[in-house]
Amino acid sequence: MTPTSALTLTVDRCPVCGEPTPAEARWWTLKSHHRISEGELEYCASGCGCLVVLINGEIVKSLPATRR
Repeated sequence: MTPTSALTLTVDRCPVCGEPTPAEARWWTLKSHHRISEGELEYCASGCGCLVVLINGEIVKSLPATRR
């Protein structure tokens, strides 16, 4: 068993913009899901505001969040 002081939090990064987020945070939110002739089409938003379009689980388009 590892002592509590030795534990480190894992940080994930957005594959679109590289923005870090704690691993335990809810990172991707499914916005829309459709069945198309090529398979399953999904639109997802990340915790940092980036959007991705996936077909059968593979990213086919990504849009970075607008930075102000």
